[in-house]
Amino acid sequence: MSNPVLRGILPAFPTPTTEGGAVDEAALRRLVKFLLEGGATGLVPMGGTGEFTALSPAARIRVVEITAEVAAGKVPVVAGVLSPGYAEAVQTGRELTAAGADALLLIAPFYVTPSQAGIRDYFRAYRGDVDAPLVFYDIPYRTRIITDAAVLAELAADRTIIGMKACNTDMHHFNRIAASVDDSFALLSGEDTLFPAQVALGACGGILASAALLPAYWVRVFEAAIGGRLDEAIAAQRRLLPLLDAIFAEPNPGPLKEALGMIGLPSGHALPPLRRPAETVLVALRAAIDALRNDGLLT
Repeated sequence: MSNPVLRGILPAFPTPTTEGGAVDEAALRRLVKFLLEGGATGLVPMGGTGEFTALSPAARIRVVEITAEVAAGKVPVVAGVLSPGYAEAVQTGRELTAAGADALLLIAPFYVTPSQAGIRDYFRAYRGDVDAPLVFYDIPYRTRIITDAAVLAELAADRTIIGMKACNTDMHHFNRIAASVDDSFALLSGEDTLFPAQVALGACGGILASAALLPAYWVRVFEAAIGGRLDEAIAAQRRLLPLLDAIFAEPNPGPLKEALGMIGLPSGHALPPLRRPAETVLVALRAAIDALRNDGLLT
């Protein structure tokens, strides 16, 4: 499988669900179309924002099938694989690739707490067993593992991975990674709140959860940042701080699914063990969305 070009804004989006927890296929199609119309340069279903761990294997496959069908080859589909163990991750990766994924967002194995060498070997073995380009998903506040920049540089150099989603808020660590990879590597910000700074340090785009709500706005932030207009990008990102505070006030994607409903893209509620956000969070979400509407940033 050839490597897709991963650059710009790739929204990590929630999986719309019914009251019974099934995939709402019509709502999913509407959401993916909305993201494409907003200028998304890639689509990231079935990550943590897509509630991978709460959905059945059949539901995960169906989400990727629909996403790929609506995308129709216009942009790459990067499907999340958040399985904790190797055999399950391999099976899932093969299934999601067959369903239409152009690349896989593979998380470092968690719970078992592997060594750095173990992480390196895991990704190399996986690339040999699954015929799909890999994006390394580095999110230590969920996995409890910080992958060394040197290990990531090794995996990039031998083309085990074509890119990474960086969700480590340690900017020194991010800078070391950026200094260790070449321009062919898709270093992608995974932190909505740090996005302009990470682009300034070398990110070529971002896999952002809030871009599911404001794809066109995030595209403008990216274009300003990548064009060297960092002050403009930071100012634009700061206009979103009240919204970002509300979206991430409780575990993702609970507040984000509610926010999508508030802008006319009902996506259901968070699946167990997550719960619908507290009323205080819902009030903050409504206020932030109303403020963006008043500023002409949301229709």
